[in-house]
Amino acid sequence: MNIIIIIISYILLSTAGSVAYVGILLSFFMVVKRIFNMDESKWNSFFKYKKGSGLYFAMVFPYLVTLIIMFPLSVFWFDLIHFEYRISGSIFIISLLALTGLFKFPKLKGMLQNKYQATY
Repeated sequence: MNIIIIIISYILLSTAGSVAYVGILLSFFMVVKRIFNMDESKWNSFFKYKKGSGLYFAMVFPYLVTLIIMFPLSVFWFDLIHFEYRISGSIFIISLLALTGLFKFPKLKGMLQNKYQATY
């Protein structure tokens, strides 16, 4: 029964984390735009910085913020459903989300470097 609760919780929290990531990512871009008064040439130079490292940082930083926010939310979720191992369940969910990020972001970085080497 605990495995089913973990699987359902992972699906639920992963979906909530994805929505939160998109929101934090868009908020990050809005804040950067307002602080640095970004226009098209500034965005292009930011995204092209060190063959796409600027865009990579802009994608990874909100993901880390999302993971930090998701931990207390997952503890709250497991406390809400009266799950016996709420802290270990939360750590397991966050580590699964982090592992998926660890596998996806290096692939993204390679794609960005290839794109900016080929076109610029």
